[in-house]
Amino acid sequence: MNKAVFVTGGVRNTGLSIVRRFAAEGYDVALSSRKGEDAEQTARALREEFPASRFLGLAMDPARVEDIRAAFLKIDAAFHRLDAFVSNAAHLGVDYNTFNMTEDMWDAVMDANAKGTFFCCQAAVPLMQKAGGGSIVAISSVHSKQSITGRVAYSASKAAINAMIRCMAVELGPLDIRANAVLAGAIWTERWAGQTEEETARRRKKYPAGRESKPDEIASAVYFLCSDQARTITGTELTVDSGISVCLLPYNKEWMKHE
Repeated sequence: MNKAVFVTGGVRNTGLSIVRRFAAEGYDVALSSRKGEDAEQTARALREEFPASRFLGLAMDPARVEDIRAAFLKIDAAFHRLDAFVSNAAHLGVDYNTFNMTEDMWDAVMDANAKGTFFCCQAAVPLMQKAGGGSIVAISSVHSKQSITGRVAYSASKAAINAMIRCMAVELGPLDIRANAVLAGAIWTERWAGQTEEETARRRKKYPAGRESKPDEIASAVYFLCSDQARTITGTELTVDSGISVCLLPYNKEWMKHE
């Protein structure tokens, strides 16, 4: 029987790369999107690419606990186990700062990121117990440690995820369930595709590693934390950010003038 993994937000960018990495390692894979047709379409394409694995596409809004519980019931029915869970789906909350934040936006970001991650992890535990243990990896962010303008709710939600992961590592250890976070930053996504070559080069100059991470490099970090090579790694925060978070970058005191 194949091992099984569930990756939220698994239809594009980093999430899809994580899905593909686990499939290449022989896992059965459940993947979710807020749009069910996107998840199902991705699952169909992956079945052709990885015929040895089973794929389950799920419609799930990570801000809705009823969606989460329904998704995990479907995973249980399809795979009867869960060996790894990757919380990747997120609300970015871009351009909302201390001055223009609304209650609705705050709730949307915190519900999708912090609440969604917690209740997914809660629902994953019984299925991991069936498998004799498992691994939880939450995709956090360098924003949980360092700050830029216009991301206050997102930063708060990712810091909350870090704290949850530490608690889960302690509480779930007796069940042989590990919990870790990947603090990601500077990743190539489809948002970068619209940049000019000059803009991309300017951004890369800021990174000690000289370039952003590719999605499959984030996927490798996630897979490592879920693998037997990381059997004694739990409660940790693995930073994959091309070194940007160790730099003292200039603070733009005039940021509000550009709003």
